[in-house]
Amino acid sequence: MSGEVRDGLLADETVVSTVGDAVYQLDPNGNFLAVNDAVVTATGYDRDELLDSHVSLLVNDEDVTRLEAEINALLTSDPNGVRLTELPIRTASGETIPCELRFSVVQSDGEFLGTVGVAHDTSLREQHDTELKARRDELERLRRINAVIRSIDRAVVRAETTDEIEQSVCDRLAAADPYRFALVARIDPQFEELSIRNWAGDAEEYVRLLRDSDIDISEGPGANATRTRRVHVVQDLERDDYVWSAPALQCGFRSLATMPLAHEQTVYGVLGVYSDRPYAFDEPERKLLEELAEMIGYALFAVKTRRALVAERIIELEFRLADEEYVFTELSAHENSTVRLEDSILHPDGSMLLYVSVQGGDPDRVVEYCRDFEDVSHLRVVSKRDDECSLEVRYGEPMVLRTLSHHGGVIREAVAEDGVAHVQIDLPEGGAVREVVDMLAGVFDTVDLVSRRTVERPVETRAKFRDTLDQQLTDRQRTVLTAAYRGGYFDWPRESTGEELAKSLDIAAPTLHKHLRLAEGKLLSVLFDSAEQG
Repeated sequence: MSGEVRDGLLADETVVSTVGDAVYQLDPNGNFLAVNDAVVTATGYDRDELLDSHVSLLVNDEDVTRLEAEINALLTSDPNGVRLTELPIRTASGETIPCELRFSVVQSDGEFLGTVGVAHDTSLREQHDTELKARRDELERLRRINAVIRSIDRAVVRAETTDEIEQSVCDRLAAADPYRFALVARIDPQFEELSIRNWAGDAEEYVRLLRDSDIDISEGPGANATRTRRVHVVQDLERDDYVWSAPALQCGFRSLATMPLAHEQTVYGVLGVYSDRPYAFDEPERKLLEELAEMIGYALFAVKTRRALVAERIIELEFRLADEEYVFTELSAHENSTVRLEDSILHPDGSMLLYVSVQGGDPDRVVEYCRDFEDVSHLRVVSKRDDECSLEVRYGEPMVLRTLSHHGGVIREAVAEDGVAHVQIDLPEGGAVREVVDMLAGVFDTVDLVSRRTVERPVETRAKFRDTLDQQLTDRQRTVLTAAYRGGYFDWPRESTGEELAKSLDIAAPTLHKHLRLAEGKLLSVLFDSAEQG
């Protein structure tokens, strides 16, 4: 039939053959009279196979009946009209192509000569619609998760204990679709064990099953999360043989994500989130959960530190420390001097910026001796007199101050003489004394716990005032204010200029002055407002 025109129905088959959509012509009995190249390509049949074949070659019987009814409707009510319908086309390989069909009837002097039509493949449109719906669903799911995370953020800020933080996190996650259960397990670094502390959801039996399962920290997704410090996902529990899998499946869970709750080098525990659907945690969701875990880890760290600052009952620990590779103990022995830690702040590069006073030694020899220590990356003389000086030191290891803060500890006093440091550390009542002792033993050659006692502190304390101020200041404002005070910026005459402080902190001088002015305003506000209220 190629090149032939019947009854003038397709006036120019050469033109029709170039149309992208499938164009066809049927006789009154429903047999193909003409097809363009698109029909041949789409159906997989040769042109000779299609011509003179009935339309049922491509359309099932039910749809043939429907098509005939629509043709009759056009002939009866609207012979000059065009009918639009959806019709699946069956290919030579047996596949089905969804099509949108536009056709009209052809008549001559009232005689029905057949139909002509155009079939448009809608599979790409349907695929696009499906993908669009999937994207909308994903965005809606991420929006809901973001809303949950914001609510957790607000709850965590108000929490005063680690239990409050963990429980509020579990409550909000377990109530959020598509999750069903959430738990927090704390880690015991000495015995390498996970113990479940807080949970929420509609499968409380799961906790009992877990506790009866004798979980080993060296196995399972929780261990992987704490070991790698990354979110670990099990997308289908039926396909995994973790220790946690059987109890989880028994409670109707199909997938889970575990996240380490950590801040800097300290891991406090692991957060587990469970869904009753497999593959419930895609990559964007993992990123959100990872950010959530980081926020919770910092909140746990902050609460532990705040407890040490404001607790009315504290544990006072006094240590005797010695180490030939620790700059301040060795400085005290080498120069026959007294070295006292005045303050410390966290430098933006992750090291500690220490403010130290040295009495009884020649300042020039002190500075020269300190420069020889490998872990001293920055040294600045804040002030010096005949036999004493104040130093600003950026020190890398051992990171005692940072590590100690993760256990809720605060150094109240640290003085080195004759090569031995005497350090007083405050812990909140119930603090992990053993962990602090183990941590110090891992850093210094000699560690002796001289005394331990629980003491009452007055309700009105310097620590509480400082805690009030800390709640007002941002981290950068606190850092700048401390550096300015310890660096002698407020002395008269000044021991440090703003430019020197900015250089020590690796920030621009205008930035330093901006943060310093804001911090000063907040300090005065806390001082005078509290005084007026009193």
